[in-house]
Order: sequence, then structure tokens, then C-alpha cells
Amino acid sequence: MSGHTIVFKNNKYFIVAPLDKKPIWAQELLSDCQCIEFSNKAHAVKVLKSFDTLGVYFPTDANTKLADSIRKDLRELSLKRIEFKVPSPFNFKYFAWGLLDSSHLIVCQSPSSQFPLGWHEFKEDKAIPPNRAYLKLWEVLSLGYIHLDKSDIAIDLGSSPGGWSWVLSQFVSKVYSVDKAPLSEKIQQQKNILYTSGDAFQIKPTDFADCSWLFSDIICTPERLLGLVHNWIDNSNVQNFVCTIKFKGDCNFDILKEFLQIQDSRIIHLYQNKNEVTWIRQGNKK
Repeated sequence: MSGHTIVFKNNKYFIVAPLDKKPIWAQELLSDCQCIEFSNKAHAVKVLKSFDTLGVYFPTDANTKLADSIRKDLRELSLKRIEFKVPSPFNFKYFAWGLLDSSHLIVCQSPSSQFPLGWHEFKEDKAIPPNRAYLKLWEVLSLGYIHLDKSDIAIDLGSSPGGWSWVLSQFVSKVYSVDKAPLSEKIQQQKNILYTSGDAFQIKPTDFADCSWLFSDIICTPERLLGLVHNWIDNSNVQNFVCTIKFKGDCNFDILKEFLQIQDSRIIHLYQNKNEVTWIRQGNKK
């Protein structure tokens, strides 16, 4: 929250002066919040029932026993696992609420996230994906952060064991999947995934002249990833990217500013991200 006025904070949330955009690391941005005083539990329940939509409780560390008691008297929009579809059909209106203390509610009637509080737990595919990394792409696609076309051709760098390549194979015509390590057997069986054994940092962009998208979930420093991205922007036809920027140990988060200097860029901390963020650039928009 560097550069922003922090009014209050605890382990769960920050109350800050108005922002013009959602901070990168925030799971949810609740704008135009109301602070509503209440005299007792019944009063708080009455206030929350007066809204036209169902509410979603966000924990604030303030009097959790009272919050749990209030919730028992309310109908809430429950957090259910999401069926993966592109785009996601989920479009329920809801408000978010929590307790500031034992006599004040915080209420937001216009949460920023399509799903309650940015909670994106999918009904997972337990049969094919070799690990859970594919859920990052599911989130990117279902929430419309990017738009793929069946005519697109993608390259997936550092792809093993192949979860991202598997997701991409369902939305584009061809996926070049590059890694020193092999893909899982089930992923190799996908006919439009073309595996190449190689170092993601050593391959020549000119050898993949038909690609329109580059995807990367490589474990590497942000600086090294930035160099790779610039290499592909300068020496290939690829203008569209989805890359995970991973952080470890002593982190220089200023590197994110350099990614954002690239035209048409955005950086998102996905629900599925951990100590990492996702850099997205869709230069050639459909």
C-alpha cells in the first residue's frame, strides 16, 4: 500500500483513502464502504436484512463470536466451487459486510470481484492435469482476463509436466510445449500439443514464427523473465503474453513497474497465485 493513506489495518484488511484501481496484491477491493453503527445483534441483523441482495461475510478479526451469531440469522450467498466455463456465467449481485468492532458494521454494495471476495475455487479435474498449476489459467480464462481464438497458436515455455499446455490445447489450434523435462503421458497424448525438449531461455523466437501467444509459468527470477519477454517482443510475432512472475527471498518488487511499462500490460494477483503474480499483455485484441 505504498503511497496510500492507511486509516486502519489488521491481519485481514486495510481501510484506506479512496483508490483509483485495485492494488496488485489485494484479493478484493471493496469501494464506497459504509460504516453503520448498531446498538445490538438484532439491530445489526435488521440493517443487513434491509439490503436487496444477499450478503457475503468477510472476516475482520473483530468479535468473531458476534459475527457468527449475526450470520445465523441471515441468508447468505454461499461460496460454492465453480464449474469451469469460459466466460464464467456466474453473475449474482451481492454485498459484502464485516465488523469493524462490536458496534460498527462495514458494508460494501459494489464489490469489485465477480465472485464473492475474489474466492475462486474450481471443481477440479482430477483425471488429466498432472498438478494444480492449470487452475491459474482456468482463472485467467473464466474471468475474461484474456480472450483466445481457435485460430491462435501458442507457445508454453517451461511447460513440464504440461498442465498449462493441456488447458491451452482446448482453446487454440496448436500449442508448442517447451521444457527440458518431458510432459506427463496424458498430456503428450493431446494431438495439438507439440512437445520440444529444450531450454526456454535458449530457444530462438524466430523458430516459432506462427505463434501469436506466449505463456510461461517458469520458475525463475523476475529479472530473467523480463529479459525473456523483451526478447520475444523484439524478435517474434508474439504480442500476447501470460506469464507468472515469481518471488523468493529478498524481493525487489520495483521490477513490477518495468513489466507495467510494456504497452497494454496489467499485473494481477490471482486467487490461485501464491508468492507470485500474473503479468498479462493482450496486444492484439480480438
